[in-house]
Amino acid sequence: MNNSTFSIIWDWNGTIVDDAPVFINIMNFFLTQRNLPLITLEDYRRSFVFPVKNYYKNLGFDFSKESFDSLSIEFIDKYKKAMLSPPLVKNIKSLLSELNQKKTIQTIVSAQENNLLKQAVNHYNVEKYFCCVQGTNNYQAEGKINIAKKVFKEILKQSRKTILIGDTEHDAEVARALSIDCCLVSYGHCTKAKLLKTSFPVVDSVEELREVLFNY
Repeated sequence: MNNSTFSIIWDWNGTIVDDAPVFINIMNFFLTQRNLPLITLEDYRRSFVFPVKNYYKNLGFDFSKESFDSLSIEFIDKYKKAMLSPPLVKNIKSLLSELNQKKTIQTIVSAQENNLLKQAVNHYNVEKYFCCVQGTNNYQAEGKINIAKKVFKEILKQSRKTILIGDTEHDAEVARALSIDCCLVSYGHCTKAKLLKTSFPVVDSVEELREVLFNY
C-alpha cells in the first residue's frame, strides 16, 4: 500500500459477517412449509442471485400463488431474530483496523435495509472503521447500484482510486456500473466458480484479500 489515498466500498453480508447459515436456515423453514426440497450451503451458494426474488423462483416459489412482498416481510421478521448471531468473518476485524490505521477511506454499501444494516454494524463494534454505512430503503434486496452511485459521488469521488470488495456477482455489477476496481471473496454467499465468471480477481481468504489491498 502506498501513501496515496484510495477508498474501499465493502459489502456486508457474507463479506464481513459470516451469515450464510442464517439465510439457509430461514429458507429451509419456508421450503419445508411448501414441501419444496431443502438446500445445503453449497446449494445456496450455487443458486443465490440478485434480485433475490429470482433466487426464490429458482428454488420453486410460485409468486402467482403468493406475494413476494409478504414473503419478504416474513423473512425479515425471522432474520431480525437471528441477524446478530453469526460471527464476523475470521480475521476481518483486524484487517479493517489495519486499513483504518493506514487512513484508508472505508464505506459499506449493502442491499440490506438501512436501519437493520446499521444496527448490525454497531452490534459488531466495527462502525468506527467506516465513514459511511449505507443500506437500502426496502426489504426486497433488489440490488444496490443506485445507492453505490450516490455514495461514490458524495464521498469517494475525490479518492485516487476505489475498489469494491464483495462476495456476489451483483457486487461485480456494481463495480462495473461505477467503473471501479473489484475484488471478490469466495468464502461468502456465492461459489468461486460463479465469481470467476465475472473476470474480476477472486480470493479465498481474508489473508489473500489483505495481500491484494496492501499491494493496491
